[in-house]
Amino acid sequence: MPFQSLFTDHKQYRLFLWIGASTLFNLLLLAGRLYHLEINPFTLYWSGDYLQLRGEATLLFLVWNLFLAWIPYLITLRLHRLDQRYNSRILTGLLLMTWLCFLPNAPYILTDLIHLRARPGIPVWYDLMVILSFAWTGLMLGYLSLNEVQHFMQQRISRGLSWLLTVGIIALSGFGIFLGRFLRWNSWDVLTNPFQLFEEIISVLFNPAPYAHPLGISALITLFLLLGYLPFSTMMSRTEEKIF
Repeated sequence: MPFQSLFTDHKQYRLFLWIGASTLFNLLLLAGRLYHLEINPFTLYWSGDYLQLRGEATLLFLVWNLFLAWIPYLITLRLHRLDQRYNSRILTGLLLMTWLCFLPNAPYILTDLIHLRARPGIPVWYDLMVILSFAWTGLMLGYLSLNEVQHFMQQRISRGLSWLLTVGIIALSGFGIFLGRFLRWNSWDVLTNPFQLFEEIISVLFNPAPYAHPLGISALITLFLLLGYLPFSTMMSRTEEKIF
């Protein structure tokens, strides 16, 4: 079966190639950084030095974060086909719930800019390029993923309601970034530790005062994501032109 046939249309296939090329560029930037610093991640792995492997000095945590950002995008690539094939509201609902849990991982990489600082052996501008490159790819994965789901919703509900839900999803993503960056929760905690996660969410909602500063940052991130998605969605809805 040709690889291109896995996609809904040629436009989706081209976008996948572009985001794949961007991911490869990210990995090459990071590999160049490790090579310059003479850091061998495989040696760190086999030596069991996992703290150094995931530490700020290597920036290898960006690879894991980008991997998590790919998950919601890959889910939405199969959403239409699986919904048409099985016509199961339960399956579609589970896919959308899983997608929503992992979606904040895509824009979350923007917050990895807090790790930017001067380090021996590598220029600050190069580290800035590495983190920004990963963050840009993560953001595009999130936008592409959200656009796929919005298109999926527009085929079933009104355009206005789909936009209302889209804005709500962006707000939930901003709150998810707050949970991940400041309270250190992960997407899989929904399955592994749901009660404690739910308890902390309720605590934040009913007593937000102690979290005023990080919640304010979360609100700004939500506004940033929304203002970025509006022109992105407009460009995606225009008549597509041949890129190659």
